Amino acid sequence: MAQRTDIREVELDGRAREVLREIVIQYVSGGEPISSRSLARSGRFGLSPASLRNVMADLEDSGFVYQPHTSSGRVPTDRGYRFFIDHLMRNRKPSQHEREVIDENVSRASELDEVMQLGSRILSDLSNQIGLVFLPTLNHLVMRSIDFIAVSDTRIMCVIVGTNGVVVNKIIESRERITREELASIGTYVTTGFHGLPLEIVRSRLLSRLEEERAQYDQFLQRSVALAVGAVDEVLPHEHDLHLEGAASILDKPEFADGAAMRRTFLALQQKEKLIEILNRFVGEEDGVQIVVGSESVFTNSHNLSLVAARYGSGSCPSGLVGILGPTRMEYARLGPLVEYLGKAISRKIEESQQEQSR
Repeated sequence: MAQRTDIREVELDGRAREVLREIVIQYVSGGEPISSRSLARSGRFGLSPASLRNVMADLEDSGFVYQPHTSSGRVPTDRGYRFFIDHLMRNRKPSQHEREVIDENVSRASELDEVMQLGSRILSDLSNQIGLVFLPTLNHLVMRSIDFIAVSDTRIMCVIVGTNGVVVNKIIESRERITREELASIGTYVTTGFHGLPLEIVRSRLLSRLEEERAQYDQFLQRSVALAVGAVDEVLPHEHDLHLEGAASILDKPEFADGAAMRRTFLALQQKEKLIEILNRFVGEEDGVQIVVGSESVFTNSHNLSLVAARYGSGSCPSGLVGILGPTRMEYARLGPLVEYLGKAISRKIEESQQEQSR
């Protein structure tokens, strides 16, 4: 998992905590280093700028803030953000407008695939950051059913439904014509024999059964198993499905004003392996909002980014993650609950789909 900044042994008194909290809030809001005079003007402390400078100096010595330039104010470090998130942050519930946008878009989607595509766009629009929806490797997708539908004489659509409500559609080619009745029988045969198993196990057992059927010369069973192997093979190579929306939003962020930094980040978003590695690990984490700040992972550290993510799924079988990717100067208190709300909305959609399929 991403390595969080170790702050367990650090003790901050009440005044230092409030000063750090105000520094983070002001800096996230304005993007400029925070001076002692700015803190004094806020009227929250009843302290002179000189007294506040002493508190800020202590925070700097402890690694919670730093001074970009000798004459400038202070800026939160990753350590400061982490302490703020874990101990000082007061979450803001999504606004009525945000809830309505999420609920209306999710409820109108007729297919779960459509929900996945909408999710990243919704988060990007509401946050002005990069929205993402992640479907992890399908190797571990537990099969609920498999159906085969003739598209033409030699082209067959395979529909695999997971127990978590995920639906995967693939077109496969057949060397011979198979009737609709035969396709229905093949779907029943495979569903009955492999329901409740992960796809990687389904494939392994199908291959073993294919060898057995070849030895017994049962043509129908040979054809059934061969078709199922082809269908699963079409699905498994596409191990990850990651929707990103709003990459252009980083153009507006002062953190990426440097053209070279912006190019590196755009390239990283195209080469998603490191990001997928973080997301894959998050799928196995506990429920609730997960946050990676800057230096806490290789990917976010390299590009001065933070990731806010939450799982979506049904019951004890999560499907994937929704999240927001942006600069470390991010509204964590607003965006965490926003991501969590969307994750729950998608989970409800999955549960509704499961109920409809069971009727």
